[in-house]
Amino acid sequence: MARIQLTLIGGPHEWVRPLFDGTVQPEGMDLIVTRSPPPEAMRRQLSTWEFDISEMAFGAYLVARAKGADIVAIPAFPMRGFFHTNFACHVDANINHPGDLANKRVGIAEYVQSACLWARGILQHDFGMDPYHVQWYAERSGAESTGTVLGFVPPKGIALQQIPAGKNLVSMLVTRELDAAMVGRIPQTTTGKESGSNVRPMFPDLIAEGKRFFDRHGYIPANHTYVIRGEVLRKYPGVAVNLYYAFQEAKAVVQQSLPQRIPSGLVFGAEHLAREREIFGDDPFRYGVAPNREMLETVVQFSQEQGLIHERPTIEQLFAVGTAELG
Repeated sequence: MARIQLTLIGGPHEWVRPLFDGTVQPEGMDLIVTRSPPPEAMRRQLSTWEFDISEMAFGAYLVARAKGADIVAIPAFPMRGFFHTNFACHVDANINHPGDLANKRVGIAEYVQSACLWARGILQHDFGMDPYHVQWYAERSGAESTGTVLGFVPPKGIALQQIPAGKNLVSMLVTRELDAAMVGRIPQTTTGKESGSNVRPMFPDLIAEGKRFFDRHGYIPANHTYVIRGEVLRKYPGVAVNLYYAFQEAKAVVQQSLPQRIPSGLVFGAEHLAREREIFGDDPFRYGVAPNREMLETVVQFSQEQGLIHERPTIEQLFAVGTAELG
């Protein structure tokens, strides 16, 4: 039987590398892969629907689906992290706890970004921050904004405005035009007044906070998945399951090779890997619906609470038939 050719766009993340480079091949299909930074890949797909399969952030997926997009996901998750630890604060902003963000000027990439979706939800539910009492400032706008491509309008009551043209979150945080911003992880040792810097991470010990979250909730949040156009699944019903197994195989290849690929410059690299496995187990990046149901229910809940969607779909509605039962 002839193999089918399908197109895929997404970022070349570590967990999917063997699938992207052809080391792993899905049964019965040849993938024509376009490597692209995830935000660009998502905006391109949402604008044109030119690819059969695409990486998609949960927020964008849920908004697009609610607006009638004919797409369905498979439970493979290429990106995870404790996104709420990516906030940095100006040292003079008097922010000692996430609850102190109330009435502060806080920068984010954009409202619908799934990393921001997770961060807001975690800060709200675990630390008591009310996102409706924060002055949000978004960096992306126009063609660079997934929300604009989706036609998304922030919910009533959310204070959100664009940062001025020509500026970015980092520069505005340094000059204290923002009190805090989601700018990525910043080592504590390179920040704070004692180091000559005027910014510091909101969570000084990222490992401790990651362990706290995992111990309480049992997962590392995933912010991206993969979606398939409905037209493709109707024509080739077996694509979803075969593709899911290929993503699983690619992840297994990477996991097995991790100890051999630790950079020699990381003196304690092997020890860090061992500590990570001690905290999170051998596979904290599990695929499938069953091992991730609590996480998936939570991201849907956050999406509804934060005004991305109005109706809450079931998890089974979000994933292709045949993949929801796989683990």
